Amino acid sequence: MALKYNENEHWAKLLPILEDHTAWYHMLVQCLFYPENMDLMHQLKKPTSFSQWVVYANREKDIQPEIVEKLSAVHADLFKVVDVLIYNMKETREKPSHKDFQKFLTNYEEFLFYIRRLEKDLLQDGSGYDPQTGLRSKNMLYVDIKRELERLERQGKSFCIAFMRLDNFQLIRQDTPYDERGGYVKLIAGLIKLSIRSFDDAYYMGGDEFVLSLKQTHISGGITALERLRRELEEQNVMLQLEEGKGEIPLSMSCCIAEPVGGDDVNDLLKNLRADLKNARHKKTDTVLEYHELSPLQRYVQDESR
Repeated sequence: MALKYNENEHWAKLLPILEDHTAWYHMLVQCLFYPENMDLMHQLKKPTSFSQWVVYANREKDIQPEIVEKLSAVHADLFKVVDVLIYNMKETREKPSHKDFQKFLTNYEEFLFYIRRLEKDLLQDGSGYDPQTGLRSKNMLYVDIKRELERLERQGKSFCIAFMRLDNFQLIRQDTPYDERGGYVKLIAGLIKLSIRSFDDAYYMGGDEFVLSLKQTHISGGITALERLRRELEEQNVMLQLEEGKGEIPLSMSCCIAEPVGGDDVNDLLKNLRADLKNARHKKTDTVLEYHELSPLQRYVQDESR
């Protein structure tokens, strides 16, 4: 009963954030599009409700640190964009360009999205991050991807899913201690965090499998994120020491990326990505596959090797 009470209390602490940031948003839009009225700018103050929530969340032991870290990163990125908009407006006294304003809207909408997602998580089964990697847990994957598909149908906001596996994991299992295997998984998780934007999601599926949900981007942008990840992994230059006489091999990953369309089924999509990646890895490792759904009856996989 105490746990349920805590979840409701945590949920209630989020409400002022939504109210505070909504009021701030309306004031900001007026400042940006009516720059001749500088009195509005003097009234514009950065909301304090989120920083107050961070203090509260850090104090509460049953709120996972990964939640605070995620929301803090999204919030910080939002205000980096806002600072640029305000600076440019003060310098030019002109309203922002469509491109700059859309960038702000993307960050603002994603921040609100994550607050509302946390609200739902707290009122339902709690929010879950994998304790080993700090990535979102596989238990939340299907719920989250289903929400993204609904946003796609409702708002037309494209997103990508990437299914990733460590190469040669069977060899790693055979020839390395359990703690060392866990170290490789943690390393990949850390590189994933470096390679994606604050409002993207990453999931650890267990074993050698990871999934990325790359928001508000087409497949070309998704491939760019995977290329960043591969560059980070290359720079680490991690070599897997095999059993005596077998030498060593570089730590690498293979990926399959898709841009979902309206009406896609989450289970089918992930099943196909996993199958395509598994089949391709029999031929070559360290590979990026591009999954294209042409119709309900036809699809193909294009192998794009490095």
